[in-house]
Parts: sequence; structure tokens; C-alpha cells
Amino acid sequence: MLSVGIIGGGKGGLSIIQLVEGMQDVLLKWVADLDENAPAIRRAREKGIKTTGDFTPLIRDSSLDMVIEVTGSDKVRSLIVENKHPGLAVIEATGARFLVDVVEQREEMIRRLHGEAETLSQNAETLNDNTAQIRESMEQLAGEAEKLAQTGREMGETAKEAARAISDTHNILNIIRDIADKTNIIGLNAAIEAARVGDAGRGFAVVADEIRKLADSSSSSVQQISDITENIVNFMEKIAEGISNASETAQAQAALTEEILASLEGTTSIAAVLKEMAAKLAKM
Repeated sequence: MLSVGIIGGGKGGLSIIQLVEGMQDVLLKWVADLDENAPAIRRAREKGIKTTGDFTPLIRDSSLDMVIEVTGSDKVRSLIVENKHPGLAVIEATGARFLVDVVEQREEMIRRLHGEAETLSQNAETLNDNTAQIRESMEQLAGEAEKLAQTGREMGETAKEAARAISDTHNILNIIRDIADKTNIIGLNAAIEAARVGDAGRGFAVVADEIRKLADSSSSSVQQISDITENIVNFMEKIAEGISNASETAQAQAALTEEILASLEGTTSIAAVLKEMAAKLAKM
């Protein structure tokens, strides 16, 4: 382990203490300065490190490996040269200044790193919150899409049933048409018989004519109803097709929503990782 002493209790000495504190293989034995309230002296006392106003006897100690002089004083340098033991390594003010600059830059980098870590943590938190909100909305959308798909399927079946029911009316209309045709034949036969009997069949001829008119009217009404029914069937088929397409679209939307939800799960994991990284950076 390297044993070190610091000469100079100002900001430079304080920066050297901060640098040495992070080195496991360095033992800071003492800090020297005439000012007992100098920043480095106060810090040394807080850390339980020896402080002194006279470093000359300390640099004669052969167990001391290195002394760092940060005063820049010619008198201090002369005292070091006159009193140090032969094997003592000396870092003078210029070299110490370089170390101080390194420490200051390191501290600035750490401050900036902490600031960036805080920003990263906040962004990760925002990302996590936004992802949670989007996920909640997407879950609601998926539920509504599924309900819409189910409703579409039910309406499609209802429309198909209605179309089938309307189609069944063709059978009824065919029966009515058949009755009208038979009624028309009966009326025609009745008119023929009425004409054959002459004046005695005039009253019957009137009835036969009314029967034929009723048959013709029934036949015409049946045709009109048939045309209307055919149009309704066509409309119902188109409605059923449209409902089926809407149902398929809703099902596809529900499936897509599930995929998006799966992706959001990954985003949530990323946000958690970012937050963890930010916490680690903030501790550096």
C-alpha cells in the first residue's frame, strides 16, 4: 500500500483528498497546512486523518512513500528538499495541479452523469406511465372490438334467418297464385255455363265475372308481393354480407389489438430496464 502525505490545505489539497479517498491501495497519512480552518484540514479532521502545521519531521519518516505539494510556494519546496528522506517521491504543485484538474473534471463528469441519470429516470417513468395508459386503452378497445365482433356474428345470423323466413313466403305466394289460377278457371267455366243457359244464367254470369276479377286481382297482388319479397331478400342478403364483413373487420381489429398489447408488454420491460440503469448511474 502506498502511504501519502499532502502539503497544502486549500481547495487543491481538498481535491487531492477526494481523489485519494477512492483509491483502495493508497493510505493518506496526514495533511499539513498552517491554517487550521483550511478546507482540506477540516475534511481530514472529519475523516480522522492526522493534521499538522509542520510537515518537516513527517517527511523524514522512511515509511512515507510520497508527498504531494499543492501550495506552489518556493519556500515549501525548499523545505521539502532539505528535509525529505532519500526515497521519498515528491509531486510538486504543477503535477498536483494536473491531478486536481483530473479530479475536478471527474467530479464534473459525475455531476453531469447524475443529471443525465435523473433525466433518464424521469423519461423512463414517463414512458412507463404512458405505456400503462395506452395499454389500458388498448385493453378497452380489444374488449369493445370483441363485443362488436360477437354482435356482428349474432346480427349476421339474425339477418340470415330473416332472409330465410322471407324466402319461405314464396311458398305461400305460390299457393295463393295456384288458388288464383284455379279460381280464374272456375270463373271462366262459370261464365261459359252462364252463357250456355242464356237469360236464366245472367245473374250467375255476373258472379262468375266477379270471381274472375278477384282471381286476376289476386294474381296481380301476388306478383307485386313476390317482387317486393324478392327485393327484401336481396337487401337482407346484402345486409348480412355487410354485417359479416364488419364482424370480420372487428375480429381482425381485436387480433391486432392483442398484438399491440404484446408489444406494449415489451415496452414496459424496456422502461423498467431504463429506470434500473438510471438508478445505477445515479449511484456512481
